[in-house]
Amino acid sequence: MTGPLASNERHRRQVLKALLWVTLVGGLFFSVVNLLHDNWPLALLELCYAGVSAYLLRLIDHTRHLQLLTAVYLVPFFSIMILAVSQAQTTFAVFAWVQTIPIICYMLLGLRLGMISSVLFVGIGLWVFSRRFWSEGWLPNLEIVTNLGLASLLIMLFAHIYEYSRLLNEKRLTELASTDTLTGLANRMKLAEVFERERAHAQRNGTPLALVFLDIDHFKQINDRFGHEVGDRALEHFAESLSQRLRVSDLLCRLGGEEFAVLLPGSNARQAQDIAEDLRARLVQNPMPLADATLPMTLSAGIAELGSDGQTLDDLLLAADRRTYAAKRAGRNQVIAWDEAPQAAPQA
Repeated sequence: MTGPLASNERHRRQVLKALLWVTLVGGLFFSVVNLLHDNWPLALLELCYAGVSAYLLRLIDHTRHLQLLTAVYLVPFFSIMILAVSQAQTTFAVFAWVQTIPIICYMLLGLRLGMISSVLFVGIGLWVFSRRFWSEGWLPNLEIVTNLGLASLLIMLFAHIYEYSRLLNEKRLTELASTDTLTGLANRMKLAEVFERERAHAQRNGTPLALVFLDIDHFKQINDRFGHEVGDRALEHFAESLSQRLRVSDLLCRLGGEEFAVLLPGSNARQAQDIAEDLRARLVQNPMPLADATLPMTLSAGIAELGSDGQTLDDLLLAADRRTYAAKRAGRNQVIAWDEAPQAAPQA
């Protein structure tokens, strides 16, 4: 797992680990306290849950079912909180634990499940508390329940805002880290992430996966003749022109400088060659407009296929890059899919 999902899982794994340690230490401490108050059922329950926490701490770093483990842990944990509130031997201060429920839920379960779980368990906790400490005067009861309810609502609101902002910022940072700032295309880090996912899909389903390495011909001459500002515009024009001819499932990315790559899920080398030829023709037919003229652009491309050219992204990039330079040596403005003498292609 990579990207934002992996980051979220790491975050929740660390939060759950911290909570398990708190539960372990707190369970041992409060089991002793409840024994001193002759509250044997609650003491035994807390002692058992401390043991469960110790066991889960051994699993937390290795489990693949983090969300299931979290749910299995939280439901009894919150239930013990509410049970403690209902016990005649405990003080009203135990309700402070109920008010931690929104923070725990949002950090471990996310926005939607966090909100549902918070409303459910905090609502039950308030109802149990009001039933236990209900007095004859309605005004003091109203004041207590209103204060606790508003405080719980405020904590829930802050937890919701925090988790929403955290996810939004994480998504934004991930997009910035995986996007080329000039062209808006994916960068090499994004290519590596998507390649791992598509390779697993291809190996699981027996489908092909190809990669096209693209290099803009004579790009240095464009920079030297027109300047780097026009060179940047040429890169943007190249990215825009090629993006319009690709499928939604294809990934066009900029590797750096004038070098680009296209990942083609479901395509073999022959199909990738046809797509690359289409991109080459598209660029030839769509020169970049300048102030009073147009700037012709061409590309050289090499093809690599998962399996026959290797199993890793580096393997495919190396093979495709080798064929791209073979295309350049053969006269540029052409596509080579195999290690063989290329056929001449029309020059732009």
